[in-house]
Amino acid sequence: MRTGIFGGTFAPIHNGHIKAAKSFLREMKLDVLYVIPDRIPPHKQISWNDDPSLRLEMVKLAFDGEERIIVSDTELKREGKSYTVYTLPEFMDGGELFLLCGTDMFVTFDTWFRFEDIFKMCTLVLMQRTLPSPQIKALTEEKKKLYTEQYGAKIEIIKEEPFEISSSEIREKIICGEDYSSYVPKKVYDFIEEKGLYR
Repeated sequence: MRTGIFGGTFAPIHNGHIKAAKSFLREMKLDVLYVIPDRIPPHKQISWNDDPSLRLEMVKLAFDGEERIIVSDTELKREGKSYTVYTLPEFMDGGELFLLCGTDMFVTFDTWFRFEDIFKMCTLVLMQRTLPSPQIKALTEEKKKLYTEQYGAKIEIIKEEPFEISSSEIREKIICGEDYSSYVPKKVYDFIEEKGLYR
C-alpha cells in the first residue's frame, strides 16, 4: 500500500494545490492520498479571521468525486499546533508513506518539530511551488544532500512544473475586489462568495 499525505492550511484551496495533489498521486503511484487541512499551522501565523471548518469544507468541495483522494479532518480534531510527526502514525499501515512538501518548507525542514522522526516514517516528496531561481535551486540541492547523508532521509522530486499562485495572493485579490475565479475550482469560488470569506 502506497499512501500519500498532503497537509496544509488551504486558505483557500486553489488550482495549484489540486495540480500538486494529482501530480503526487500519479508520479508516486499512490494507492490513496489523504489531504489534511491543519488546525494551527506550526510554521506560519494566521492573521485573518480563520474558521478551520470552512477550510475543511472548501477542501472537500475541491476534491469531490476524485477517486483515491480522501479529505481527512484528523488535525482539526486535535488541540494545539498541527505537528506532522503526530499525524503520520495515524496513516502507517505497514506499507509505504509519502509526504508532499513544497520547496519553501523543504529548505527549512530541519527546523520542523522532531523532523528526524518524520524522515524515519516516510519518503519526503518535493514539489516546486514556483519556478526556482538559481539560488533556490542550489539551496534545495544542498539541503537534499544534507538530509540524505546526515539523516538518512528518502527524498523524491515531482517533475511537473508548478501552477504559480498562492493562497495569500488569492486572499489579496478578494480583498481588492479583483477577479480570482480562474484560480480556484468553481465550487470553491461559489462557496467563498456565498460565505463572504476573506473580505
